[in-house]
Amino acid sequence: MKKQTSNRSGLLLMEIIIAILFFSVISAICLQLFVKSHMISRDTEELDSAVNQAVSTADIIRGTEDAGTVLREYYPHMKAEGSTLYIYYDKEFQPCTEADAAYYLKIDKGDTDSGITEYRLSVAESGSSSHIYELDIVSYKQLKP
Repeated sequence: MKKQTSNRSGLLLMEIIIAILFFSVISAICLQLFVKSHMISRDTEELDSAVNQAVSTADIIRGTEDAGTVLREYYPHMKAEGSTLYIYYDKEFQPCTEADAAYYLKIDKGDTDSGITEYRLSVAESGSSSHIYELDIVSYKQLKP
């Protein structure tokens, strides 16, 4: 009488291969999620820094009648072209020269009408025309009694 022995090692090997394949697919998906979350985090930090710089500059502009002169005290490397001012920032959003800049803040002085001046502040990456953040403000000139 012959005994039939079943060879279960082939089935076990197949189960192990399927389990490894399953975990490989899941780890690839998780890796993509981690990369995506890192990109979102970096973009959020960039936006937050841009908002902070634009709002700080807007506060300075609103608090003075001669914005160009006062901003020059805070940002000595500021560049002026007509009625447009440029403030340059490095990768950590610290003021720097134009040559070292990773970002810039563009301040467009708009119409001045009876003591009201409009400004448009926009923060963008150097070499890019798309804006990270834009802010419109209005500055009121104090009336002398």
